[in-house]
Amino acid sequence: MRRFLKRSLWRSLCLLSVSCLAAACSPGDLEPLPAPSSRQGFQLKTEATAIPAGKENQDCYFFRVPTPSDGAPEVFVKRILMRQRPGTHHMNIFRVRTVHDLKGEDGTIVRGTDDAKNPCWVSSNWADWPLVVNSQSSQPGNTDVAFDLPEGVAHKFVPGELLMLQTHYVNATTQKTDSVGEVWVNFERLPRAEVRAELGTLFATNQNLMVCPGQQRAFEKVCRTPQPVTVVGANGHFHSRGTRFSMYTWDETNGKGAQFYESTRWDDPPMATGLSVQVPQNAGITYRCEFSAPADSCGDPSKGCCYTFGPKVETSEHCNAFVYYYPRIDTDLPCF
Repeated sequence: MRRFLKRSLWRSLCLLSVSCLAAACSPGDLEPLPAPSSRQGFQLKTEATAIPAGKENQDCYFFRVPTPSDGAPEVFVKRILMRQRPGTHHMNIFRVRTVHDLKGEDGTIVRGTDDAKNPCWVSSNWADWPLVVNSQSSQPGNTDVAFDLPEGVAHKFVPGELLMLQTHYVNATTQKTDSVGEVWVNFERLPRAEVRAELGTLFATNQNLMVCPGQQRAFEKVCRTPQPVTVVGANGHFHSRGTRFSMYTWDETNGKGAQFYESTRWDDPPMATGLSVQVPQNAGITYRCEFSAPADSCGDPSKGCCYTFGPKVETSEHCNAFVYYYPRIDTDLPCF
């Protein structure tokens, strides 16, 4: 990991001296996030990357969880602190499982391009990769997101485990950035003796979307849990046609229950933490995305200018839910 960080620093210096000079950009005054010691945790960091005007940049970084200095066979994490330069559209970290076209080893960077077939853009490439954490911080002055887990609850990692960090910056019509994208993520450890429950995650995406110019539409989806869980965190994500994102408990008898998450900001959705939402056995959650497409807008010209599911902020839409809960369910909880 230390070798990778040294390589990243060298590549970053080269990038800032060449790419950013050519683009007349500056990384601004955001301070780098100091890394914890190898006994206290570990850090994942991307390069400082130029985002030219009118472009979207999505890169996929691969990392292996480093072995801590005390040689522990497992790393339990109690807190995740994320710092990102303004303008990020999203930052997601996944555990690598079934490998399709998107692949890499420790230190690999798969650069996204404007080609929609680039493997870093194609979500089916990580269809069974469990979520680790997500964030979005688009506004200046709101560049840090801290996720503190409840007492005794921890994210579990194994040294050598392969992770993928995906970072998406936009410098176009609907969203602006400072011309440079960069991400730091710190994972802070909890002693094994203090762990009482393991954190689980649910990544849900509704891909059956179509919103045409002048339309207002809503889409809702249910995700079931086979055992009782407690939801401790949640986040929602859509693009600029999104007007409201909401999440609720759900069960077979009563349907939609209490609301526990809401966002009306597509460009800076809140990360809800400190929740304690009880979901009984064989129940679950439901999430709803509401959209409004301006009459004079155009998404995909081949589909009557309608906006359908896709990765590009300017021309497509998303409806993604991120849910954090305990105790972890062994099969994880994808919901597509």
